[in-house]
Amino acid sequence: MNIGLDIDNVITAFDEKILQNFLIEDKKKRNAGIINPNASHINNGMFDWSDEEVQEFYVNNMERIAKGLRTRRNCKKYMNKMIEDGHSLILISHRVFPDYKEPEKTTLEWLAKRKVNFHKLILSKSPDKTSECIENKIDIMIDDRASQCKKMRANGVNCILMLTKYNKREINDLPYAKDWADLYRKVTQWKK
Repeated sequence: MNIGLDIDNVITAFDEKILQNFLIEDKKKRNAGIINPNASHINNGMFDWSDEEVQEFYVNNMERIAKGLRTRRNCKKYMNKMIEDGHSLILISHRVFPDYKEPEKTTLEWLAKRKVNFHKLILSKSPDKTSECIENKIDIMIDDRASQCKKMRANGVNCILMLTKYNKREINDLPYAKDWADLYRKVTQWKK
């Protein structure tokens, strides 16, 4: 099977690192801290930042933060097992300018440094990865954004939502995986 994998929050522990950096940046701003711990996401009302301040933060910090991301627990182990099982792993991520000055270089260097095995990297110009999935004959796409999974499913792309702290409320009828071991089980079952 051709398995599509988003990078941030699927392969990386993205939200964990973003929250750490938001807390540091918040001290430089108004030092209000987390004003809404029940916000739907870190950049969606958790802090008292304007949309412009959130965007400025990403533009000024995202590439630096991305270079220091760690992989999710057991990610490499199960990616390697999928490759051993004969699957093609195609990374499809929406990493673009201006948040990333050199998105491809930054991503490829991070993947090499972390020894993440894969077959192909695609940097999508849009958060909606439907066209890349269809073009690359993706059998299953794994993403952390419920809204994107719903769009892809509506366009005939099988999708599994990788659970994060912030997307649990959006599961509804989406197939989901709570971690990499669960994802591997579901991919194996899907194949049958």
